[in-house]
Amino acid sequence: MKAITYRYTLKPRSKTLENRTRPELVMAEVSGAFSSKKDGQLGYKKFQFSLEVTVLPQHFGIIREKRGKMGYIYDPNTVKKSEKFNKVLRNKIADFEFYIESAQVYFRNENPTAEQVKNYLHSITGREKRKPEESFEILYFLESHIKHLENLIGSGRKDEVKENTINSFRNLVPLVKRYQQAKSKLIFENLNEELYRDFWDVSNSIKTGDLEIEGYKSRSKEKFASNTIKAYQNYFILLCKSARKQNIDIPLDLTDANLINSAEKNSSVKTDAFLKEEDILKVMKCKPVSKNMLLAREYIIIASQTGMRLQSMQEAKGRTIELYKNNKDAFYYLHTIQEKTSTECYTPLFLTALEIIKNNNFQFPDFTCITLANLNINIRNVLNLAEIENSSLFSTHNLRSTFVSNLSLLGLSEIVISSVTHPSKKSNTSSVHIYDRRDMLDKAVMFTQEIKKINKTKPSKLYRFS
Repeated sequence: MKAITYRYTLKPRSKTLENRTRPELVMAEVSGAFSSKKDGQLGYKKFQFSLEVTVLPQHFGIIREKRGKMGYIYDPNTVKKSEKFNKVLRNKIADFEFYIESAQVYFRNENPTAEQVKNYLHSITGREKRKPEESFEILYFLESHIKHLENLIGSGRKDEVKENTINSFRNLVPLVKRYQQAKSKLIFENLNEELYRDFWDVSNSIKTGDLEIEGYKSRSKEKFASNTIKAYQNYFILLCKSARKQNIDIPLDLTDANLINSAEKNSSVKTDAFLKEEDILKVMKCKPVSKNMLLAREYIIIASQTGMRLQSMQEAKGRTIELYKNNKDAFYYLHTIQEKTSTECYTPLFLTALEIIKNNNFQFPDFTCITLANLNINIRNVLNLAEIENSSLFSTHNLRSTFVSNLSLLGLSEIVISSVTHPSKKSNTSSVHIYDRRDMLDKAVMFTQEIKKINKTKPSKLYRFS
């Protein structure tokens, strides 16, 4: 037979070049002297063969015009330069080229059709008995979606999201993996309401230890809090909606409001727990044994001295602190934004929190590099190391209540505390926005003055500015 020729292509996810920011399937277009007769006419055919590997387009080739359209053309030098991102691709290419050589030898004395060569390749690669690939794995789509969102960071596009949103999708990954380990592979095409409900039931059973899987041991032996499950469900439904936009068939009615649990008012020993001043002082003295524990200790100290939510802590990443100074008052403060309530305020920084930020080049630490689940685990590890009672009850939420509870114990009024924990909503108009900023500064000054008054009669070792 004549030599088999081939070229590598991508199966594009979008017709628009700038929207091709997610991994795409690598294909080989196989051609050669594949003759076939139709109505007495001799013709030549080619076929597509999947390499069963996906890669980001920029790691596959270079942008060039072909047949009047701009697209990614395979470039070996690009693949080589991007090897750390696509080692699997290079192996798949090597395997495919070996299979082509085998086909050349097998058909050396024949003139096979394109279909015969394709069937032979399917046979030697073990694909002969496979069913057509028509289903979409939820885990694969989830991981691809996360990669897509990561690639959008800094792009300025309307669909760009913040790191904490990406983290919320990342939190779904271990849930899906554990379910698949316990039951079966999750496929969008099978996702009806029964399977959807089973997913959350099984996730809870694994969490409580009622259902054991290899390599996972639950610490708390309690079900997920209803609000935690609600948050997971919100992002799971968002994922399904993204899949449906790509024409993936999903039987589940995504408009059904009952798919997401109702929020419940937390009332338990866990939600009532807070750290007293002496507990925080113990945390400050303990020596973490890992990078994540060190980050968790910083989180405990800053959150319990600012009352900031996790989202606000993550949003403040890298923000420089500012100094306010007049004839009577001088203090450092941070401009904090509360996405959850669409509010903002100036948060005065107590001495201990200020020291952590000063040691970080006067910039707020990065709490986006750790997932919520991992952060909560390390918060408990730090509290356990500091020998704090009931350390297993604590999470990020308790540190906000720690701030409020300790200031209340010192005698600070609820109105003064709320000026930095429940500020007014942000204004949309520029003129009022300027006024709001002045108002925020006035509230911050009032807050510091009240703290100074209280410290004269009831000194605090932590909630002070000097």
